[in-house]
Amino acid sequence: MIRVSFAVAFLLGANACSGSEHNGVVGTVDLGDNFVAPDLALDEDFFYCRIEPEVIQKFGCATGNAGERGQCHDSRSALQLIDTSEKATCSNGRLTGAVPDAFAANYEAARFFVQTDPLTSPLYLRPTNQASHPRRIFATNDPAARLITEWITAGAQ
Repeated sequence: MIRVSFAVAFLLGANACSGSEHNGVVGTVDLGDNFVAPDLALDEDFFYCRIEPEVIQKFGCATGNAGERGQCHDSRSALQLIDTSEKATCSNGRLTGAVPDAFAANYEAARFFVQTDPLTSPLYLRPTNQASHPRRIFATNDPAARLITEWITAGAQ
C-alpha cells in the first residue's frame, strides 16, 4: 500500500488566510494498492504567459488584498507563491525570453494543486470558493477561472 504525507492545510480544508497561529495540518492520504499517478502535461508557457500575469498577479494571490499582507499565499498557506510584478516575454502564448525566477517558483508550487479534472482541482475550487477558502477571489464564470480550467484541461489530454 502506498501512503503519501502532506503538510498542506490548503488541500485538507484549513483556512489558509484565517490569521490563525496554526497554518499547517500534517496527515496521510491512503492512495490504495494500485495507485497510478495522473498523467498531466501542464504547459509551462501557458502558465508563464497567461496564468501568472492574468490570475496570480492580477488577483494578488501571493499577498491578498490591501491589509492582508503576510496572511495568504506568501506565507500562511501550503500553496506558497512569490509576489512579483515581473513580466515574462511572450509571443503568441509562447515564452520567448528567460523565465523570471518567481514565475518558475510559482509554477512549481501551483502544479501540486492541480488534478486531471479541472473542476475538482484545488487550484480552481478554492479561489472560486467552492472548497474551503476564506473568501471568493473570482466567480466560476470569470476569465481567470476559465484560464485555469483551460490550462488544466489541455494538460490532461
